[in-house]
Amino acid sequence: MSNMEESLGKQQNVGLEGFLKKSYYYKSISKIMSIIHSKIPLGDYDTKAVASPTNIREELFDGVNYKRAVMYLMSNGCEWALKGAHGCTMCGHLAKQTRMGEEISVDDYLHQFEGEFEKIDFKEYPLLSLFNNGSFLNDNEIPPAARCEMLKKINANPDIKMLVLETRPEFTTEEKVKEIKALVPDKYVEIGVGLEVKDDIYRTICVNKGFSLRQFDSAVSIIINHLNLRTYVLLKPPFLTEKESIEQAIETIEYAFAVGSTTVSLEGCTVQDYTLVKYLNDRGLYSTPWLWSIVEVIKRLKTPGNLIVGLFQFYPPPHAVPHNCDQCSERVIESFHQYNRTLDVKVFDEITCECKKKWEEILREKPLPFEKRLEMIMREINTSDL
Repeated sequence: MSNMEESLGKQQNVGLEGFLKKSYYYKSISKIMSIIHSKIPLGDYDTKAVASPTNIREELFDGVNYKRAVMYLMSNGCEWALKGAHGCTMCGHLAKQTRMGEEISVDDYLHQFEGEFEKIDFKEYPLLSLFNNGSFLNDNEIPPAARCEMLKKINANPDIKMLVLETRPEFTTEEKVKEIKALVPDKYVEIGVGLEVKDDIYRTICVNKGFSLRQFDSAVSIIINHLNLRTYVLLKPPFLTEKESIEQAIETIEYAFAVGSTTVSLEGCTVQDYTLVKYLNDRGLYSTPWLWSIVEVIKRLKTPGNLIVGLFQFYPPPHAVPHNCDQCSERVIESFHQYNRTLDVKVFDEITCECKKKWEEILREKPLPFEKRLEMIMREINTSDL
């Protein structure tokens, strides 16, 4: 066991916050992300308007394929990204949340929400995801009064069948979850949490997620006692190989179902502006996962469950997404749409391409051990060119 693994293994005992303060890798990554984020141009946004138009997706719910409306509120910004840790390595939300002026008021939140809410025909789109590019349960991001009024309005609409919200574990309290249950008693509600990777080492170093598995488990126990849990799993964060990413994703999905997740969303990592992933990608130190890797994870999963594939429809839009070759990428992505409509893995049976051989060769490669690989990449990073 390496020194880094030994130190990380003690997280559960000494606390993640204490570990982060001592970690060389964490400090280095945090410094790099701080410089990257300092380049974000300040914007003067319309706080009475949503961050982007409502996005429409498809999802199987209660045995029926429905369309899901995804609303992105212009918010006060993710507190984890705005704090000294500088957020997650792949997340580009901060680039569209850095505003000049005061925090968004309750009235402005309700104005933007109600304006967008009235545009949606929930008879046609009966599933709703309400996202604030951060934690919906954090009072510093969404004021309680605004949260309360939005949830009441959602509950009052008879055509909405399902509501999805998102939060980080540290904002998941018994009081908050019970409040949502009381405000939306007539809907099926899922609280989404980005576990990303089960392994504390990889989640800390590769994603800079800022919480331990024990903290995730604690939030899970609260959520599933009152509502339903949607867990996000990230495929191929920086510093992991293609093969490691597949293995970690499978392990994480299995774990998510084991602890009580109703839905697991497999998210292939994308490249977004003002992120560590973008910096590494621009310098040939990172590449997005193959679509074959997503297929492999789905086909190898042993635990049956409601596993869906995130289809890279992020806000802000990414520069690069998971892909294969030009001849098959579009066809494979369409198979993901078909899979999400049915959750039937047989949709992948007839899909193949010559590029799959190249992917298989990559999986057979023998990379350096994780810590040595990480050290090598960190040496390649030159903060003077940030």
